[in-house]
Amino acid sequence: MKMLEQLPLAGHALWLTLRELRAGWLWAPWLVLGVLQCAVLLALLGFAHPLLAWALSPFVRAIGGEPALHYPDFYRALPFLYSRADLVMGSLAGAVATGWSTRLFAARWRRETLPAGGAWAEIAPRALTLVLAQLPFQLLVLLFAGLLDRALAGQGGLAQRLGYFVTLGGVAGLQALFLYLPALVVLERRGLWRALAGLPRAWARGFWAALLLGLVALLPLLPLAGLGQGSGLLVDRGSPELVGWVTAMQLFVGLAVSFLLAGSSTLVYLGAVADQPGEEG
Repeated sequence: MKMLEQLPLAGHALWLTLRELRAGWLWAPWLVLGVLQCAVLLALLGFAHPLLAWALSPFVRAIGGEPALHYPDFYRALPFLYSRADLVMGSLAGAVATGWSTRLFAARWRRETLPAGGAWAEIAPRALTLVLAQLPFQLLVLLFAGLLDRALAGQGGLAQRLGYFVTLGGVAGLQALFLYLPALVVLERRGLWRALAGLPRAWARGFWAALLLGLVALLPLLPLAGLGQGSGLLVDRGSPELVGWVTAMQLFVGLAVSFLLAGSSTLVYLGAVADQPGEEG
């Protein structure tokens, strides 16, 4: 499928997925992930509590430095602290939720009747494969972000903010390379190596659609990303607790974006990437 054919398909897939936002059963994977993410954020906000301090204080010190252990400097570091914790969450629970959501959306687009629990029963045995298949993406994101952070070390605030947006763009590009992996694992029931080996063929049929989906998914995150990068300014203006609310908003918007990506990428996969009747795998 040529680029000029993929882009309208991606736009149509996004539109159809937007129309499914009110379908509660399709939200099941993201509600479960959201509960876990909220628990992580609340734990970080209460890290000084005696029940949590023994485990979380070393984490806060290691990631945010000694000042992050104290109010209000903790809130300067909160977005970075949460992003690191959420990276682990995304690598584990997020990868499984994506596979679960892919199966639910595949049923929706095929007009099958499949409850959320039934989809979970199907994909649960493939949870480890989903996690392992997404590890290269997570490692590449860490490498890319780490190299960019090192390049921008010591630069001014404007350069740091621009660097964050460059990171988001880079993540969108990397995401396009791995966007169809959950479908290969869940819908085609491939093992780890066969799923990874199927990526070049998926790129040939749907890379530009995946890239457009990833870039469009960034748009709702950009305003909140800017606010998150301004956490120090919020602290300096005497409103450190607002950083917690901004981080929570990023969490909820991120869940909605994940919902849209799962639904639209599954539809593109079924329409353009997967073998059609008469084609060989």
